[in-house]
Amino acid sequence: MKELYDLLGIPETEGINKLIEALKQGKDKTKIIEDAIKQLDPNKHDIMNPVLRDKRNKKESQKTKDKELVSIALALQKWIVKKEKAMIFGNTPLLKANIDQKNQTQKAILKAIERILHDNKESSFNRKIAESVGSYTEGGEIWYLRKKEENHPSYGFDTNIDVKVMQLTPKNGENLYTYKDEFGDLKAFSRNYSKKENGKDVDYFEVYTSDKTYIFKKDASDWVIIEGYPLDQELNKIPIAFAEQEQTSWYDVQKLIERYEQLISDHGEVNDRNAYPVLLVKGALVGALEKGPGGGLELDEKGDASYLSWDNAPESIKLEIENIVKNIQLISQTPNISFEEVKSLGALSGTALKMLFLDAHLKVMEKREIYDEYLQRRINIIKRILATLNAVWKKEIDNMIIEPEIVPFMVENEKEQVEIALLKNGNKPLESHEKSVKDWQGQDTEDYEQIKKEEKDAASVDYFSSEEVE
Repeated sequence: MKELYDLLGIPETEGINKLIEALKQGKDKTKIIEDAIKQLDPNKHDIMNPVLRDKRNKKESQKTKDKELVSIALALQKWIVKKEKAMIFGNTPLLKANIDQKNQTQKAILKAIERILHDNKESSFNRKIAESVGSYTEGGEIWYLRKKEENHPSYGFDTNIDVKVMQLTPKNGENLYTYKDEFGDLKAFSRNYSKKENGKDVDYFEVYTSDKTYIFKKDASDWVIIEGYPLDQELNKIPIAFAEQEQTSWYDVQKLIERYEQLISDHGEVNDRNAYPVLLVKGALVGALEKGPGGGLELDEKGDASYLSWDNAPESIKLEIENIVKNIQLISQTPNISFEEVKSLGALSGTALKMLFLDAHLKVMEKREIYDEYLQRRINIIKRILATLNAVWKKEIDNMIIEPEIVPFMVENEKEQVEIALLKNGNKPLESHEKSVKDWQGQDTEDYEQIKKEEKDAASVDYFSSEEVE
C-alpha cells in the first residue's frame, strides 16, 4: 500500500477513503452518462413524456383531452454513432512494421501480434470501443493472461497462456478513472463497479499501476483492501488502453433532434385532425335520406352542403424539417447513404465516391487524435506481453516499431481501380493468376489446382483429329 500512497503524495494516515478520492480527482460523469442513456433510448425522449408533450388548453373538452397524443421519437443518436464507428473501424487497422524480411524472429513476432488480435476478434472489438466512446464519451480495455491446462504453439512458441482482453465501458455500470502526472503520463488507472453478493450490490474499486494491482471492497461506509492484494504487476506496465472525448458524438445536434421530433409529432397531430374531410352544412336540415350509396341530406331552399378538406401542409414546416435534417447531417458529419439517397446518384466514379464520403473521412481524421494513441498503446501492451512470455524475443521486440493505421471505410469502384493500376503498370499483369484465384471470394488451393488441370486438359485436346469421340 505504501507505494500507492507515495505515488499519490498522500500520507498513509489519511486512509483508503482519501486515497480513492485522490484517484478519482473529482471526476464525475454521472450526469453525462445518464443523459446519454436517456437519449439513446427513443422511448425515454422528452417527446414521449405525456406531461412534457401535452400543451393543450385546459378548456378543451374531456373527449379531446383523453385522446392519445401523437409522439414520434427518432433514434438519430444511435444512427450517428453507428455511422461513426463504421467509418472509423469498418476496415481493420493496418499494422505498419519496420521489420527486416530476412529476420525470421521479427516476422514471427509480427505474426504473433496478428494472431493475438485475431483471437480476440479485433474487428468487432474495435467497433465496440468506438461505440462506447461515441455513446458514453469513454471506453477502454484491460489485457490479462489466462492459464490453460496444456501448452499451445499459437503465438510461435510453446506456452500454456492465453492472451485475453476485456472491454471497459460505462454501459456496464463502470466508472473509469485515469491518474496522470504533470506531463500527461499515465501513472494509475482505476475502475469502480458493483456486483451482486447475497442479493446485495457491493462496490469494488480496482487500481492498476505499473508495479501493482489493488482491489478494494466497500464494507459499510469504508473501503477495505481485498485479502491477498496488492499483487505484483507481471508486465511492469499498466495493462489498460483508454480513450475519452469531452461529449457524446451527437451532443452538438441534440437540440436539432429534439426540434425535429417536435415538428413531426405536431405534424402527426395535424394529420389526425385534417386527414379526413369534414361536412359543412348551411341552412336548415329538413331530413336525411337513407345511408349508403345514393344517400344524403335534405336541406331547405337556402341550404348548402360541402366538404372541408386540408389540401396542403404548410410549406414553412416542410422547409424547416428539410433544413433540420441537413444540419444534423452537416454538423455531425454523418453522410446520408440510405438506399433512397444513393439510388438517385447512379454509377459514381472513384473520385465522386471519395467526394461523397469526404466529410465523414474528415471526421475520421479528427477522431484519429483519440484512436491513434489508443491503438498504439494496445500494440505496446501486446509487445510487452510477448516479451514477458518469451524472453528470447525481448531484444527484437524492443527494437521493432509497429504502428497501427486506421483505414476509413470507403465504397470502392474496383473496376476503375484496376484500370488505373493497369495504366500505371504499362498494361502488364498486376498479380499472379494463382493469387487472383485464391483472393476471389476466399477460394482455397484446390480451386486453383482444379482450374490449372482443366486448362491443361483443354490445351491437350486435338480439335482437328478425325477420330470420333465415343
